[in-house]
Amino acid sequence: MKKARIILAILCMATVFGGYQYYEKKQTDIDTEGPVLKASEEEIKVSIKATEEELKKGITARDEKDGDVTDSIVIESIEKSAKGENNSFLITYVAFDNSSNIGRLTRKLTYSDYRKAHFSISSPLRFPENQQLSLFDYIEAEDCIDGDVTPFITLEGDESLLGGEPKAGLYDCTINVTNSIGDKTSLPVQVEIYADSYEERSLRPSIALKENLIYLKKGEAFDPNAYLDYVNDGGVCKIDYGPMVSVFENNEWKDVTEQIANGSELGWVNISQIGINSDVDTNTPGTYNVVYTYTAPKTGYDCTAHLMVVIE
Repeated sequence: MKKARIILAILCMATVFGGYQYYEKKQTDIDTEGPVLKASEEEIKVSIKATEEELKKGITARDEKDGDVTDSIVIESIEKSAKGENNSFLITYVAFDNSSNIGRLTRKLTYSDYRKAHFSISSPLRFPENQQLSLFDYIEAEDCIDGDVTPFITLEGDESLLGGEPKAGLYDCTINVTNSIGDKTSLPVQVEIYADSYEERSLRPSIALKENLIYLKKGEAFDPNAYLDYVNDGGVCKIDYGPMVSVFENNEWKDVTEQIANGSELGWVNISQIGINSDVDTNTPGTYNVVYTYTAPKTGYDCTAHLMVVIE
């Protein structure tokens, strides 16, 4: 009986030891290490239209147990780089082995044709007081990667301007939009709220521009005259870029536009009657404001128009 107990104890010990050895082997066999990713180049430069395969070019992945797992590589994220130019980003890749372990690699990505989002403003930012105003109705945004990002525009500024019926005055405001790769674009603007009156609606002239906001590349030529459309002064007046001409009328000499001197029955304003104040430096990136002014000869009422110029 005693001998049987000894044999049983030995068998139990052997079972326990064998189970421990099996457990140790299984633990050793468990794969906990992810694959290692390598890049043939530390930086990649491509177009914003590059395919996923082009973005993954030069990236390989190898796992210690499973060997080559390059086929498992996917792009995890593309994010704006905190350093570098506007077209500098960081792209992160991940790869998986057969045990679902993950390996990562991040390298610099440069988009050769990337630019920040562009805003467009459909109307001069000048509105009468005592009316409900939503600036969102006049602003759009387009991104070179995401396309139309107008729904993602946000505004920062005076709460009385953004949330109600603002009183007459000038208000500073900032338009913001962020695209899908985390690049935020901001544009400071000024909004004018004026006191509405009969004189404002009937006597004050206005200058119409072809655009309210334009974008130019660094070094690109800029002519502020090219963005004038017409002047409204008792009716639509076209702009004459020729010299003023002296004519004798009603027993006195007076200067008129060349078009009127030649018998045109249309309304005309000479370019010399429009003041233009521009500090645009196309060699220096930044946001500039061109101010156009005009005074109606008959009424003495004046007006101002603003063209925003962004040099990229």
